[in-house]
Amino acid sequence: MTDNVEQVTPSTPPQPGRRAKRSEQTREKIFRAALKLFAERGFNATTIEAITAAADVGKGTFFNYFENKESVLLDYRELQMERVAAFVAANRASDRPLAPLLLELALTLTIEQGQSPGLIQSLLTAVFASDTVQKRMAEAIDGNVRQLALLIGHRQEHGELRNDLSPFDIAQGFQRMIFGTMITWSLAPVDPLEESMKRSIELFVNGVLPK
Repeated sequence: MTDNVEQVTPSTPPQPGRRAKRSEQTREKIFRAALKLFAERGFNATTIEAITAAADVGKGTFFNYFENKESVLLDYRELQMERVAAFVAANRASDRPLAPLLLELALTLTIEQGQSPGLIQSLLTAVFASDTVQKRMAEAIDGNVRQLALLIGHRQEHGELRNDLSPFDIAQGFQRMIFGTMITWSLAPVDPLEESMKRSIELFVNGVLPK
């Protein structure tokens, strides 16, 4: 005699990938809301309550992802480092002309700032108000310069750039040019940031070409 065994279809457990995606979307929503408010109100005037209201999440949810407002800036630091690393990996051996290549990188690194001069000023205020953030940002800048130096070094090896300067020095000069252009533009944003960057990069590239 055959026992009648009821066939039970197991329920499908929640997929970890979906949970991770929702979590990342929530984090991104909070992050973007914070940057928008920093640009509109300034860093110091933006409260966590304002960020959570703009992101339509509870205050507890904010602290699930960020320790404080400064942590949002450190998240931005990580984003910038990822952008530089990805750009260098994709373009290290590229034969594209240097000026448009560096312009693409500059615009990638200033995509948020280019939408609002206030964000640049807000970020600077926040960085210089916290020793911890200042140190971490300085570390990120150094790391980005070292990444970019890989691309510069490749160009020097092929005779495209002057070789009396180290790849690090040229990459550092590029980084400083980006910051200088970004800050001065934020004080008088008459033209789009892209136009200011284009002019600065053309001058920079002319200065590092072989003599």
